Parts: sequence; C-alpha cells; structure tokens
Amino acid sequence: MAFVKSGDQQLEYFACGDDTPTVVLIHGAGSSARIWHTTQHLLAAAGYPSVAISLPGAGASDRAEALDGYQPLAYAKAARGAIDALGVTRCTLFGHSLGVSNVLYLVTEFSEGLDIDAMIMLAGGSGDRRDAPGEEEKTAIIRSMMATSPRSGLARDDWEVLHKSLNPTVQDALWADIKANPPERATGQRISGRKDMTPFLNATDIHTLVMSGDHDSVVPLSATLGMYHKLRPEVAHLHVMHGVDHYPNAEVPDAMTSACVHFLDKYTGS
Repeated sequence: MAFVKSGDQQLEYFACGDDTPTVVLIHGAGSSARIWHTTQHLLAAAGYPSVAISLPGAGASDRAEALDGYQPLAYAKAARGAIDALGVTRCTLFGHSLGVSNVLYLVTEFSEGLDIDAMIMLAGGSGDRRDAPGEEEKTAIIRSMMATSPRSGLARDDWEVLHKSLNPTVQDALWADIKANPPERATGQRISGRKDMTPFLNATDIHTLVMSGDHDSVVPLSATLGMYHKLRPEVAHLHVMHGVDHYPNAEVPDAMTSACVHFLDKYTGS
C-alpha cells in the first residue's frame, strides 16, 4: 500500500509490476482497490504493470467533505488526479461495477492529455441516463441511509463465496475496508444521477471489452449487454463468464484476467 495526492485528498493505491502502469483499475461502489489484488499479479505476470486506486472513502483513502464527493463525476476527477500524480500518461482503463461509470466520466470529462489505449468494463451496466431523486426523496434517502451502516446486514460467509480467489489475508483486509465504509459513501452514490453515455459509446474509437458473469445478481447481464450493443462493431468486444456472479475479479480472476490479457495483447500493442 502507498498513497498519492489527488487535489486535497490522499488516496491509497496498490502498484504491481516493474514498470510504469499500463492498466489503471477502478473498483466498485462498496469495495476498495484490494479487490484487484489477484488480478494485478496476473496482469504483471503477463507483462502489464498496473495500479489500483482506492477512491475517496474507500480503504485508507481520505473521505470526501460532502456527499457530492461520493458520486461518479467526483470519483473520476479524483482518479485522474491520482493518475497524473503517478506519472501515468498512457493506459488502459479498467472499471468494475460503479467503476464502469467512473471510467466513463473520466474519459468524457477528464481525459485531456491522457492517452487511453483501451477500456475494460466489468459488470457495469448500459451507460443509460439515471435521474437524481427529487429533493423530498433525496432527503428521505439521506435520513434513512445515514442512520445505519450501509453494510450492517452483509454476512461474511455469503460475501466470501464471491471473493473466494483472494488469499485469506487480502480477504480479511478487504472485508475490513468494506465494513469500515462511511455511510456517506453509499448515500452519495445512491442520490447521484448519471448522464446518458450513449452518444459517447456510439461514437468512441476506443476498443472496449465488455465483461460480465451470466449469474450476476447485482447488475443483470442484460444491462451489461446494453453497453456492448451501444458500441460500434469495430471496437466492441464481449466476454461472458458462465456461472459467475458480480465479482469475477475476486471469484474467477484467472479466467477473467486471461480474457483481458488476450484483449490487451491484440488491441493495445503492449
């Protein structure tokens, strides 16, 4: 673990590989950068050094000052600040779950001066517009979610089944990260809207690998396929993992990373 400054925030990150990172890994809504542990080592063995960043409020990263700091636009800005501070100027962006939205915001809002070779979108939905709740509903959501821990009902045994390919030490550390999540993090993500990424997806020239497990219980496969179908055939790539749930990076990282490496070898020139 190390730390990097992004604006006024100190963010935790994990680097793996002997050179400047060529893959930047962005985690999902309730997780931290530790979920990429096995993936990072497999990527490094295949010649792809990487960096995984814990976004504000995750792991040992600083918390955001306001709920707006726990939304995809703010996460994307924080990630770009960390990318710049780490000296990365060219990379593949890899997002999981909410990390897919964060990657899309990074590319559409904060990509100037950053060469993006490719994108990998894991279990992240279609990129459709989502309206933020109205003020009355927003107030009710905030009151309800701030009253309880966002992970208070999560059972370790159930969680562990979906993270079975992380070694026990990493499992313990990731579980501790999840249980320590501030309620503001889940609340800010819940009340945020999403802009429609369809125009970008329809037009992008960036080769994009869309991945999902066909047993995903969080983001239905149909939603992930929605993103794939928005991409132009020339840059659209799809990999569906049979019998896999929402966390392929912790459930079947070997198979998932193998597909990623095949894609990277062909389309990034590394």
